Amino acid sequence: MQSYFLAEKLKYRHTFMKGMTISMPLISVVLAAWLTQSYFAVDSYNWWYMGLYPGFLGILCGIIGGKDKKKKNLTIGSLPCSMKRIWDAKILVGILMSAVSVFFLVILTMAAGWGMEHGMHIIFFLQPSMKAQITAGIVMWLTTLWQIPFCLLLSQKMGIFPMLLVHMGSGTLISVFVSLKPWFALFPGAITSRLMCPILGILPNGLPAMEGQMTYFEEIVGMENLMIGIPASVLWFALFWWGSRKAFCLEMEGKGGL
Repeated sequence: MQSYFLAEKLKYRHTFMKGMTISMPLISVVLAAWLTQSYFAVDSYNWWYMGLYPGFLGILCGIIGGKDKKKKNLTIGSLPCSMKRIWDAKILVGILMSAVSVFFLVILTMAAGWGMEHGMHIIFFLQPSMKAQITAGIVMWLTTLWQIPFCLLLSQKMGIFPMLLVHMGSGTLISVFVSLKPWFALFPGAITSRLMCPILGILPNGLPAMEGQMTYFEEIVGMENLMIGIPASVLWFALFWWGSRKAFCLEMEGKGGL
């Protein structure tokens, strides 16, 4: 499997994937620092997982899947290789790059927050602790892994731009609504925004998770949400991985792939 993974990584040496992995978290941090200084940290994370991160994962999967898709997957279909492992390698590359992007987001947010507080003497109205921000980064990454096989499959079936419209358009809108429901775990796109409520103290709409705020209710900040959401996300990820791999292999069999 290691050779498949390394071979897959080599395909993207001359793409903007690495630059995008750093620049997109930086955009979220810069925008939050510029536009909402008093709520800088929570807005940096909220804007990331509600918009920029799904967009990043969609573009990332478009790059990963598009490299071979441009040639109708004929180049890999002619190789004496396991199509299952090729697909797994694509997902693993996506997992790695998503982890790097979230890592940079957390580091940049904490560094910028420290500089704004101690260098510019800005008073934050809502500032999560370092432990909360690290926890948020780990949970954010873990609960969004399902998007990688999902977006890879959609990019194979409909192309990158329709995939982005489906993933970012309808997915983001639905997630805001469903994340407020008791059955939020049944829709994978709603899980991350729901779990950020007890961790970061921020609602899906970007408002502080406290009494008097629109859409706030006591259950939304309960830590029991983590016990529901994290296992559900892992299950969704496993289902999408298995289903997307099966669909890819069936497609390649039709083209004569091994």
